[in-house]
Amino acid sequence: MSETVPGLYLLAVMMGMVILSLIFHTHYFVRVTDHVKKTSDRNFQRKDLMAALHIPQGSNFNTMMLFSWILFLVAFAFLYFMTPDILGTWDYFRVPQVASDSFGLVYFGAAVILIPGILVALFVPQCYGYYQISAQLKQVTLLTPVFLLASIACSVYLGTIYPEFNPFYWYVGYVALLISLALMLTPIAKGYIEEMRT
Repeated sequence: MSETVPGLYLLAVMMGMVILSLIFHTHYFVRVTDHVKKTSDRNFQRKDLMAALHIPQGSNFNTMMLFSWILFLVAFAFLYFMTPDILGTWDYFRVPQVASDSFGLVYFGAAVILIPGILVALFVPQCYGYYQISAQLKQVTLLTPVFLLASIACSVYLGTIYPEFNPFYWYVGYVALLISLALMLTPIAKGYIEEMRT
């Protein structure tokens, strides 16, 4: 099956997008910080500077992005751990107590939300607070949960037909996951490009 779907190569694409966005975010903050220091006579402490640069995005947007990132973790885990043999021995079906339970999917999703989801809740909302995000872009990001739910639906279907496998649904699930990731990272990429033009 791993030969049918190049899961690890496609995983590298998403990881590359996240790493590149982290680089963009770090460099963006450095550039903005330098601009502020050059145009001010005050010596800002980092904490004060971050507070001064923070742009309120609104509770609706912050809640949506937080929900989207947590849902992304669930969709990612479902696609890669509920699809047998994509990650070798690391899949959902290696834990029969969970895989055979009526609420196995709920337990699996809850574990993903509680463990890495807490870290996302602490850091993600703050990240978007340093960018000028237009109302149009905020509206576009509202589509993110739709793609994530589509990805989860494909993963659940693949889990129900196991040990059969349908590459079409895996690719649809992956593309939906990739689009959602791109939507969530767009504000960072857009803000970085605009900053590089100044």
